[in-house]
Amino acid sequence: MTYLSHAAERPASWPLLLGLCLLSWLFGLALSLPCGVERAVHHWEEQLNDQVVIALPAAGDEPSSQTNKLSQALTATFPKAHPTLLPDRDVTRILASWSTPWDGPLPRLFTLSYHGEMNTLTTLVHNITPEAIIVPPPPQMAKLAPLMAALRKAASHVALAAGLAAALVVPALLYLAARTIALANRQQQAVLLSMGRAVTTLHHILARRMALTAFLGSLAGIILLLPSLMLITSALRPLLRLPATTGLFPTVPPQSFLPPMLWGTFCLMPFLMALAGWGMTYLVCVKQGRHPS
Repeated sequence: MTYLSHAAERPASWPLLLGLCLLSWLFGLALSLPCGVERAVHHWEEQLNDQVVIALPAAGDEPSSQTNKLSQALTATFPKAHPTLLPDRDVTRILASWSTPWDGPLPRLFTLSYHGEMNTLTTLVHNITPEAIIVPPPPQMAKLAPLMAALRKAASHVALAAGLAAALVVPALLYLAARTIALANRQQQAVLLSMGRAVTTLHHILARRMALTAFLGSLAGIILLLPSLMLITSALRPLLRLPATTGLFPTVPPQSFLPPMLWGTFCLMPFLMALAGWGMTYLVCVKQGRHPS
């Protein structure tokens, strides 16, 4: 078997390595885009500021009667909005994000998740505390929602095109490589047949070589996929309000919003490519042995 292995021809394997590397990268990207974009946009929607802020003038350390009355009125009128009187530490943080450090007594701030007409809320608040200031949430959802919908649609279309291309090209590439290997070793197979020897061992040797090449090519594609996902995530980080990376090297796996099952699929892909390459080469060699030309 050792001598037979050395006698077997070895066609150049770099075209298959390069092709499977690119196709594995493309197929992995096709699997990642829809799920990753959907989960990233969902994360962005959760980070949106949809809170209405109601500011009341400072009235000492204890809540005034107007503050208590407004809290009861908001809770009774908009119970699903969950009106909340913020503690002083949260008020200090909010004021610091709005302006320079705040000097003097802190105002009273209410927050509520209100999505109705602002005129209704304004009328209710000003009937109780005319000096209150109502700060509506920024209209970022209305402005960026069409962009997010287009991003979802583009990701689905790109994933579908890439997946179909990879699914069509991979079998053709494996068959072409298997056919090349079989033709390169046609003379060795004919010699074994003329000597009355079984060619099954030769077929297994050629199939194992093909499986190793397919495994390495697909593995290189998956390794190339990791920095690609990190680059895409970094490009979308400011838009989707993702936390900044810390340290010299980012975490692996990168924050690409992919479920663990998909990472498991990436790990299995080189083995699946190796199995497909082994089976394709063995079948082509067996068919050539039955019908030599």
